[in-house]
Amino acid sequence: MGLGYKCAKIYVLQKKAVSVQLLRGSTGSWYGPGAATGGVRFYQASSRGKTAVNVSLAGLDGLASGYHVHILPIKSGNSNPCSDANIRGHYNPFNVSTSPDPGTGTVDQYEIGDISGKFGTLAGRNAIQAVYEDSNMPLSGPLGILGRSLVIHYTNGSSVNSLLLWCPGTCYGRLTGLHFPKCTR
Repeated sequence: MGLGYKCAKIYVLQKKAVSVQLLRGSTGSWYGPGAATGGVRFYQASSRGKTAVNVSLAGLDGLASGYHVHILPIKSGNSNPCSDANIRGHYNPFNVSTSPDPGTGTVDQYEIGDISGKFGTLAGRNAIQAVYEDSNMPLSGPLGILGRSLVIHYTNGSSVNSLLLWCPGTCYGRLTGLHFPKCTR
């Protein structure tokens, strides 16, 4: 009896990306003071793979603290679109009620949307350039972050900025549905 071999076709998977960018200008006074720039990009090589979180922010002036994915997307036409009434709380579908101190636990010990809990806060920073891996933050599917919002909070808890999580280029499919997003440039 010899060794059996199994063969399968190898497919090239296109990496999926979701971005938020700090945009200033005609967006209204709810962006708050300061001149923060940069963005956060989320990459996922496959629908069940880890998500790379690429954080590139500057001009924080030590004013920012936590940053989180929130439940709902930003609604235009509101005087305060970042309010809890509009975007609700942190994205926490597993109802995590207690977590270790920021940056000390494993990603499954925090809310899915708690980026600063998983990897450390922005407190006292003027800028950050970092890439993190998160096995508990899918881009799509029933627990996906696509189509939600990302909020950067002041040290007192109010919002510095809130942004819609979107695909760079064209995004096909339901934003928060069960299908893996198809993003093209």
